[in-house]
Order: sequence, then structure tokens, then C-alpha cells
Amino acid sequence: MSPTRLLASAQLRADVRDPRTGKPGAGRVAMTLLAYGFSGVVLALSLGDAAPEQAVFVAASFGVVLAAFGVVGSYDELMGRPKENAWLATLPATERQHYGARLLGIAAYVAMMAVAIAIPVAVRTGLAHGAGAGAEVGSLVAGGVAWTAGLSLAVLWALTLGLSPRVLQPSLSVARTVLVAALVLGYQWIGASPEAASAPWWPAAWLADALAGRSTLGLALFVGAVGVLVVAFAVVFPSRYFALLDKMAAAARWSEAHDHGQNALTFAERLAVRGGPARAAYGFALAAITRDRIVRGRLWPAALLPLGFAVFGWVAGGLESLFIYGPENALGLQETQLHLSLLVILLFCAQTLVQTVQVSDHDQASWVFSTLPDARPRRLQLGAQQALAFRVLVPLHALLALVLSLQMPALHALVHVLFWFAVTTLATRIYALSHRSTPFSKRSDRFSAAARFLPLLASVPAGLGALLLQTVSFTSIPRAVAASAALLLLNAGLARLVAGPATPRESPDAVEPAPIPARAAA
Repeated sequence: MSPTRLLASAQLRADVRDPRTGKPGAGRVAMTLLAYGFSGVVLALSLGDAAPEQAVFVAASFGVVLAAFGVVGSYDELMGRPKENAWLATLPATERQHYGARLLGIAAYVAMMAVAIAIPVAVRTGLAHGAGAGAEVGSLVAGGVAWTAGLSLAVLWALTLGLSPRVLQPSLSVARTVLVAALVLGYQWIGASPEAASAPWWPAAWLADALAGRSTLGLALFVGAVGVLVVAFAVVFPSRYFALLDKMAAAARWSEAHDHGQNALTFAERLAVRGGPARAAYGFALAAITRDRIVRGRLWPAALLPLGFAVFGWVAGGLESLFIYGPENALGLQETQLHLSLLVILLFCAQTLVQTVQVSDHDQASWVFSTLPDARPRRLQLGAQQALAFRVLVPLHALLALVLSLQMPALHALVHVLFWFAVTTLATRIYALSHRSTPFSKRSDRFSAAARFLPLLASVPAGLGALLLQTVSFTSIPRAVAASAALLLLNAGLARLVAGPATPRESPDAVEPAPIPARAAA
């Protein structure tokens, strides 16, 4: 076996091993394929008997966003840990062979997404319009996924090579957030535009042009970008791979040495976070949010996505006050039609945030939790979730209130955001308490079906349920506030139930009575 294949297979075995037993688990790959394939099947069924050109446009639009999430969200995991990369560099293999192994591993991950989306769409189109049309549609959809993944990776690698270690980590976080937000908002925009199929700036429209045989500027840009990516991955990056790894390692060292953040608990946090295990996990989470490269790299792009969508709603319309237009018209009027979408995105963000604090660049250090008295996993998960609520969700919803106040009365904006905050924090708490392991104890979740499947599966029905509650309660401001308060009380009740009653402290004067001597007892 060549060194490239040997390195790639070793990396793949490390990624797919079971986090509890440490043994390789081929079933994790199968379950990941099943998770992505479920999305592909649902997408294919939603297309019905759509024309091939329309099928390419819709499926490729979904695939583009999925590929961006897959590569950008897992970038730190795809590139490996700095210490492991330093050890691998000592093996008898050339820089190009190490580079080839890394590229093979990333390509295998992208191929799973492409195949899981393209095959169901190709089969559905083939049944409706013939095998030839199905093969063309499937090939173009898979090509769009691969193109987006390659472009995202090339942009992140170029930034890594071009920036100094001091600004690399925050710059990458900003770039990842902007990249994902641009694609997701573009996806939302084309869904709301009747002329979406001819949008000159959307990659899926370029693929539809390719299927129809139209010569357009977008298609020329797509083909030109393919040529640039081939040159970059075949000529430019192979000779700079070790420099790329050195830059990432230097940035991680600088970040851990200087980015301490605000880890002292505020008065409100001291009141809310009770119990030793919960406080320990809370402190661990605060440190991870600011210093752990995997947690920070994944957390902020997910957290800022709802804010970007709210800005889109302000620009395009669709997030007007339900108190003015009526909650029963949330889906029927153009002025309020984005409320459901924002609820779905908030719930998807909530689950993604909880999943983020399950992994860590320092997962082997999670043994310290076992030294705490009564450190049950749910109590530790509670502490990590409370850190997300105070340090991520509170600032996020404050910014959401600011954006909403630009399009509705300030009081209405505050009541809407209060309801969203109550729903989101309750969702994060329920999802966190469903985990049976301690937080920050997993190496990776790239091949975890639950991590990839549950947020996609649960967000839409949960969003519909939240919208139904909002429709019932937003008939008046007092009723809406009461509904939000009830959700917050339910949230607090869950925390109290998990944390348990406070353990009474022993008095320092309390002394255990001395045992009675046996002779005296006789």
C-alpha cells in the first residue's frame, strides 16, 4: 500500500472509531450515509414530476448549502489536530503524500454528501423523464456539491496561508460565518423570488444553464472556477501543505495563550448555575468558547446564522409584527411569512450549539469531570447548556431585538424576541439533557448520525409546534409575555429537577461522637 493510501486509511479509521469503545465502527459511516440519504430522499420526493432543469436547480441549491455546512462547519476536524499532524509529519512520507492523504480523506467525506443527495434525485428524475435525464441531473447535482466543497476549502486554505497567526482564528471564524450565511440567505432568497431559476449569481442556476445548453456568464464563471480550483489543488497547495499545518498550529498556540475571554461568573450566572458539577462544566464551556479551536470555530458560524436571517428579513420583508398583522396570518401574508423560517433556523442553531459542546480539541481531558462528586452526565450537560444560554443566546437575542426594532415597534420586537429566547433555551436544554455522555468528551462528530440527522429531522416539526404556540399566544402582548414566562419556568423546572436539591453544608462545630469503649458498654 502506498504511503498516501496508508495515511488516508489511518485517518479514516481514527475518525470512524466508536467514541466509547475506541474500536473502528463501519456502522458509523453507514449511519452517516443514511442520515444524509434521508435528506436526499425527502428532497427527491418533494420534486415530484418536476422538469429536469427545475430538478437540477432545486436539488443543487440544497446541495450547495449542505456542502458549505459540511466543509466550513467541520474545517478544524477535517484538517486534524496540530499535535497529531506534527507527529504524522515525522513519518517517512513526502509532503505531497501527506497532502494527498488529507485530500483523500476530505474527498471521501464530500463524496458521501454528494452521493446521498444526487442518487435519490437522479432516481426520481429518471423514473419521470428517463434514465438519461436522471443520470444528467444526478451528475450535475453531485458536481455542484463537489464544486462548493472545493471552493470553500480553497478559500479557507488561502486565508490560512495568507494571514498571520494572531488574526487567523478570528478571521477564519468571520470568513466561515460569512460564507455559510451568504449561501443560506441566497438559498432563502431564491426560494422567495419568482425569477430564481435565472438568478445570475446563484451556482445552482449555472448548473441549470449547463443542462439546458445555455451559454451564460454564470456558466462561464463556473467552468473558469473549476479550472482555477484544479490548478490550486494540483499545483499550488501541495507544496505549501506543511506551511499550512504550521500556520494552523501557530494560530492555535497563540489563541490558547492570549484569548482568555471573560470567564468570571456574573451575579446572574452565580444565581442560575447551582451545584458543583454544573459549575465545573460551565467553567469548562466558558474556556472552550474562547480558547478551544474546534468549539469556537463551529460555534460562532452557527450562532450568527439566525442574525443573518433576521437581517435578510429586514431587507426583503417578511418579519413584520404579528401583533399588527395577526398571528393567524403568519404563513399567509408576505409581511409575516418568514416567522416560521426564523423559528426553524433558531431551533436548528440551538441543536447545533449543543452538539458543538460535545466535541473538543482536548476531549481526553474530560476525565477531570469524573473526579467531581456526583458528576452525572446530565448535571454536566446542564452546566454546559447554561453557558450557551448566558454567553451565546442572550447576546444573540439582544442583537435580534435590535434588528427587529428597525421594522416594528420596540415593544413588539422585545416580546417577539422574548418568545424566541424562551423557545430556543428550552430546546437547548432538552437536547442537552438527552445526551448520555459528558460534554467535551468526543473527538469528532463527522461520522455521527445523531449529530447530522437529528437537527435536520427535528427542526421543522419543532418550528411548526413553536409557531402554533405563537399563533395561540400572540393575540395580545400580555398573553404573549405569559406564554414566554411559562416556557422559561418550564426551563427552570428542568434545571431544578436535574440539579437536585441543594446539599446542606455541615456545621464546622459538628463533631462526630466518639465511639463507646467496649468495656464501658459492658
